[in-house]
Amino acid sequence: MNIGLLKIAGLSLLLVLSRGEVSSAGLFSKKHPPGSPAPTNPPPVIGVGTNTPPPPPPAPVEPAAPGVLTWESDVKTYAAKAGELLVATVYYLTNTSPAPVVINSVVTSCGCTTAQLPPMPWTVEPGDNGKIGVNMNLAGKTGTVIKTITVNSTAGNKMLQFQVTIPDPQMERSANQQLAAADRQAVFKGSCVSCHVTPGEGKKGAELYNAVCGVCHEATHRASMVPDLKNLPHPTSRDHWRAWITGGKPGSLMPAFQKAQGGPLSEEQIDSLVEHLTQTISAQPKTNAVVPAH
Repeated sequence: MNIGLLKIAGLSLLLVLSRGEVSSAGLFSKKHPPGSPAPTNPPPVIGVGTNTPPPPPPAPVEPAAPGVLTWESDVKTYAAKAGELLVATVYYLTNTSPAPVVINSVVTSCGCTTAQLPPMPWTVEPGDNGKIGVNMNLAGKTGTVIKTITVNSTAGNKMLQFQVTIPDPQMERSANQQLAAADRQAVFKGSCVSCHVTPGEGKKGAELYNAVCGVCHEATHRASMVPDLKNLPHPTSRDHWRAWITGGKPGSLMPAFQKAQGGPLSEEQIDSLVEHLTQTISAQPKTNAVVPAH
């Protein structure tokens, strides 16, 4: 038997070593009786700096939610009035997402349709509102016209639609003639004002004639019941022109232009028209003149 002294951390430990009780496997190995199961060694303790496992992979980063634009309406309709050449509408939008939305471009389907926009690219912050104004030129168009406006943004592509119904000029004209037949002064009311009243405001003489009288009497497709003033089948005079302009002609489409009778012209304007007609139209009747139908 051997006796040894082991010092650990200032403590003395007396070890009694007997032959056969210490194996080469380790100082503290204990001999087990024959036939008994071998002891199981505990797993090694992993310390700092020794066999350190790799850190876990970082959690995947969720992609940012795309922005969302909510539109007040993506289809706008409009019924144009007779003689209306330019119509407009507005599309309102709101960013209802927590992320900004960048509008890169706005493209219309036709050159007759234009959009009013801030400088591109246009950033719409979360919760912010915006608007896109759109104009359509109706020159030469009739019936129902549909134009599209495509908005390209980080929220995706959005197609807006502008639908305008334009009255047929011939149908509109026929309806107006029937209205005038029932009420001669109707030409100075409602949608007719834009053609028969507004153009003559502040004008006199030849300029007034071209703006107000020529609309009917000098029209390329003059209605059959509207006379050609340069080819009348009867003589004319200052009194003739003044009577026609002031009080119109009962039983025809000719309205009274005098303000006192519901017309748009002042006495000064009427005087200027009488002077212009007297000087430019012969007082003698035309033998080949066509009598207008009533």
